[in-house]
Amino acid sequence: MNKIPGIFIVAILLLILVQPASADIFNDLDLKVNEYNELSDQVPSFLNSLLGNEVIQLVIEMNDGNETQIKAITEDSKVTTFEKMDEEDDIGATVLVGTNEDTVYAVLGSEEPLKTFVDAMDTGNIVVEPIGFSNTVTFTIANVMLKVSKILGFI
Repeated sequence: MNKIPGIFIVAILLLILVQPASADIFNDLDLKVNEYNELSDQVPSFLNSLLGNEVIQLVIEMNDGNETQIKAITEDSKVTTFEKMDEEDDIGATVLVGTNEDTVYAVLGSEEPLKTFVDAMDTGNIVVEPIGFSNTVTFTIANVMLKVSKILGFI
């Protein structure tokens, strides 16, 4: 049985959020959010307590030069809010995630999306920035656990 590491919350949200605006794509995104929520009970409880309740602002640089910004709220590791937002909106984000369109599609098309996500973080193609001191400490711990999981071959 595969376990979903806590940082995977951010990863899966990133993986499912940015696509061209069309009814079919948004329906697919809703399915992906639902699929993620169905698996969220696999998040270990200690990681859920660290990372399961966040307000995430996702910023994706699109290939056409525009940015897509998305607000995602997680509660107990489940996505409860998922919507496009404007850059000037103050959503009280606890985490800022930045990437580009190509990276999103690379992760989406990967046979091993979590490994691809972690590799993209390692190369700087995905940047996760916690907001505030306590979130910085929390995400530092989660990042260390993610790297240990990678070293031990869990990812």
